[in-house]
Formats: sequence, C-alpha cells, structure tokens
Amino acid sequence: MDRSVNAPTKQAQVISEWVWFEGATALAEGQGVCYNWDYGTATTYDGRRGNRVELPTILNARYFAGVASRPYSAKTGGQFIEIYLPGSICNILSKASTTIGVGILTCEAGGTYAGYFRYAGLQGEGSAVPLQTVDRSSTAGKCQAILQTGLPSGLLDVVTLTAAGGAVTCMVGGTTVFAGVALVDADATFTVANGTISGLRKRFVCIADLGDAYDVIVTVNGIQVDGSTALQTLVIDDINDEDTLEWTGDWYEKGRVGTTVT
Repeated sequence: MDRSVNAPTKQAQVISEWVWFEGATALAEGQGVCYNWDYGTATTYDGRRGNRVELPTILNARYFAGVASRPYSAKTGGQFIEIYLPGSICNILSKASTTIGVGILTCEAGGTYAGYFRYAGLQGEGSAVPLQTVDRSSTAGKCQAILQTGLPSGLLDVVTLTAAGGAVTCMVGGTTVFAGVALVDADATFTVANGTISGLRKRFVCIADLGDAYDVIVTVNGIQVDGSTALQTLVIDDINDEDTLEWTGDWYEKGRVGTTVT
C-alpha cells in the first residue's frame, strides 16, 4: 500500500473503503459504523460480513469499521458509502469539548448517539485522538482526529439509570458509562458473563450522582488487582468511580478508582 502524500499537503492521509450501509437513516460526516459481522447464515461462508455495515450497537461493538467520509442523506433500502478506516486522520462526529492531542474519544454503541464520539473508552479500534481544539459539547459537529488502530476498543455504551434501580443491561466488553439520576428505590445491578476471548477488556465508569441510598452492584467472577484475592462484586457509588477488567480465564482486575470491591 502506498502511504505517501499523493495529493496537496494540506489534505490529510486517509485509508478509505466503500461499503454497503444497511440502514435507512442519514449519516453525518465522521459518524461511526460497524461491520455486520453475522450477516447471512451462520453455517455458510459469506464475504458480505466484511463489506456491509450498520450503526453501532452493543451486539456489533467489537467490529468497528470506520467513520463516514461525508454526510449521507437517508435512503430507504440502504446505500453505498465511503468510510475512513482506523489509521486515518479525518473528521469524527464529536459531542465533546476537545483539546488537540489530549485524551481520546470512543465511538458510542446504541441509543440516540450511536456512532457519535462523546466519552473516553478504552484505547484501540473505535477510539480516536482529537487533533483539533474545539467545543462540540452543546451541538455535535466535526472534530479532526486520528482513528486509533490495534485491539478493538469494544466501543462504549451509556446506561441511563433511573430512580427505581434494578437490573440493567451492559454490553460485553468495551466501556459502560453509568449516567442518569440518583438511585432512590434499589441498587442497580449487572452480572458480567465470563469471557470467551483471552484479553477481552471491560471497563465501567460512573458519571451520575447516585445519591447515598443505593449503588451500582456489578457481580463478577474474578481476581482483584493484587493478583490473588477473589473478586466477587464491584460497588460503584460515586461520580468518577471506575473499574477495568481483563479476561484471562477469570476477570482480572487491571485498575480501580473509587470503586469498592469484595
């Protein structure tokens, strides 16, 4: 592959690919998409699993494809689109305030902001380093960035807690951000399933004021960061609490901020 500058020097280097977008919705420039990795019959070879894309969800989040190279109008039945792949320097659809070269933003899976970049998740494919200082926190818009390469980041899902608490659904792998209101009736609960891929990463981050009555309780089959003590629960009870796990036959705790564990 020729990676030299074969264009005016003001033009950023990109790696592009044409794919079939299955959705009927419009796409903004820089909005992320994922491959439809399970397209067709599971027992049959099908090359379209690598050239058909859809909006990110918690089910396809490990298969980040890239971002839309330009705006696309809604089209019933889908359409061919050009995307920029990981490794490209291009615009992302940001809803955050960014400073050039500081931190990362991660593509969001599911919900109103599917394909947007709002919060920081794990590093790797699906995350981007901002290369522009610009405030898009109020109104989403373009932000120049470099799309990271490497292991899948797993993208990022936002779980909006309600006062009632109770069981919530978080995606497998990637980063789950807990947002919403104070828990006033019960704990919010989630059980992390055992991994199926060595090195699979899972991160939890809280940006909600949960109040003092109840917490987010995550049940996990793991080992604490000391390397020997069993890990059974994560108790997330305050803004900026976070915990990062990696599957190595057990969920091994890689880092902890604020979270209480047992």
